[in-house]
Amino acid sequence: MHSLRLRALALGATAALGLGLTTTATAAPTTAQADTTATAWKPSENSKLNKVATPRLSWFSCYGGARCANAKVPLDYDKPAGTKTNVAVLRLPATGKRIGTLFVNPGGPGGSSTEMAYFADQWLSPEVRAKFDVVGVDPRGVGFSDHVQCLPVEDQDTVFSKVSSAFPVGWTQEQRWIQGMKKISRACSTNALATSMSTAEVARDMEMVRRAIGDGPLSYLGFSYGSHLGTTYANMFPGNFRSIVIDGTLSPTSWSGTAWNQSLPLERRLRSGVGAHKALDKILTECGKAGPDRCSFATGGDPKKKYAAMTASLKKEPAVITDPYTGEEMTLTYADLVGTVLSGLYDPEAPMLVDFMLSDIEWMIGQSQGAAARRAGGHQVDQRTITAIKQADQAPRRAFAYDNSLDAFLSVTCTDSRETTKIADYPAYAKQQETKAPGFGPLWLWGSAGCAGDSFTGQDEDAYVGPYDKVSPKGVLIVGNYWDPATNYDGAVQTRNTLGRSRLISSDSWGHTAYGVSQCVTTRVDRYLVSGASPSSDATCPAESEPFPATEEPVEETVQQLLATKSLPKAARGQGFPAPTVVR
Repeated sequence: MHSLRLRALALGATAALGLGLTTTATAAPTTAQADTTATAWKPSENSKLNKVATPRLSWFSCYGGARCANAKVPLDYDKPAGTKTNVAVLRLPATGKRIGTLFVNPGGPGGSSTEMAYFADQWLSPEVRAKFDVVGVDPRGVGFSDHVQCLPVEDQDTVFSKVSSAFPVGWTQEQRWIQGMKKISRACSTNALATSMSTAEVARDMEMVRRAIGDGPLSYLGFSYGSHLGTTYANMFPGNFRSIVIDGTLSPTSWSGTAWNQSLPLERRLRSGVGAHKALDKILTECGKAGPDRCSFATGGDPKKKYAAMTASLKKEPAVITDPYTGEEMTLTYADLVGTVLSGLYDPEAPMLVDFMLSDIEWMIGQSQGAAARRAGGHQVDQRTITAIKQADQAPRRAFAYDNSLDAFLSVTCTDSRETTKIADYPAYAKQQETKAPGFGPLWLWGSAGCAGDSFTGQDEDAYVGPYDKVSPKGVLIVGNYWDPATNYDGAVQTRNTLGRSRLISSDSWGHTAYGVSQCVTTRVDRYLVSGASPSSDATCPAESEPFPATEEPVEETVQQLLATKSLPKAARGQGFPAPTVVR
């Protein structure tokens, strides 16, 4: 992904319920308890979609081994004969005796589902690949579907220059950030596609594609923000799915807002910064226990005290460091440090990655300050540290002439989220978040500042904002990772307590999401997808490796890490998606 800030946006916001108060994960209710409080299902969404003609999918061979199609769906499902929008669909055939179709979504909002489906062989278990065709539907406005564009091309660089750091620090930067976010969010508020991009619309589109494929009830696997799509679909169409798995789970009531929490900014409701701070605190604690032989940052003192001193110093004055590979001088700010550390926390090997990042930064700062660090001699800076620092303040760029990643993020997030805040109050919120979760709280807060009530005013009238406790014939399988720095584990617990019928797998693993990283999680998810039978009880998956092992063992990439380096290959004319139509 482009800048570190937008990497955070693209991987989704985070999760936990509650009026800005700290919440504690509690035991989930029994099925009986959940069902007695759940809301009875009324098939209103099916009735609405029954009035819409099922799109015809004209499949064609694409990208070598896949099948592609474009589906025309109503921009507004209340007007089925009105303006249409195009959504791109990619289908990868099952490798064995198929039992159905598995829909996938990588999160974001703004991630490409067609790319995720295309690369399924690289992240999905062979057992699941054998049984399912894998289908990705690029959400409206995203990927190869019609593109949302809120700003004129000539204005984009100017606006992005105001919001290109990990997060703003100080009055001047904050005011620039507010100006930039206002500009783009207000432009999105008047874009017809942007104001029709709520998760509910994406769920309706996915349902129309499911009907067009004609393959029976939906099977679905969604990550990060894709968890909210799964939760929303389960409540809008509770009788239409066979199996839904959500990993890196968002609390739906925190994401969409309620009458009692809409006066709070999105990050206060989701508490992703708290999750990231918790993960870093755990790593620094374990680093101290492991000692210098296994954790380099423990050399010379308590890792927690050393990190606190480093952040305090950078808050006072940025450091000028040198890229040892190119000789280029770089300015390292407090925001750069936090953004760099957050990128490390996304990794399944987060303890070791954060260790060498902090050790590298400590050494480079020392080199710039004089002889004390020079005596350390042969320290080898990892290239990943340099890359992460440089990405922390880069303006985003995609393959298209206009990068619509921020447009797409705001169009989905802000049409979903009910928020009555004022963007001028965000500096005060940032101070509060700095106290709750130093660095990470402000980073996540400012990322969604465009959703302030007086900034984004184009909420989708057909957005789904609950209730989220509909009873469904089949259960949803929820995955939550204790140390996830983006989707706070509390969100998985809250979702388990809310959904009418569900089960929770809790994973003691590092990084963002757990499928493909924890073998325990992967095995349980695969079993549920293939069998279609909900687990009889919740489960806990223990840690499968030490934070700082004596000998390094290979760890799989998360699904998001793999997809961040992938894109659909170039295709001959007629064997790939056409350039998406841009909706200005």
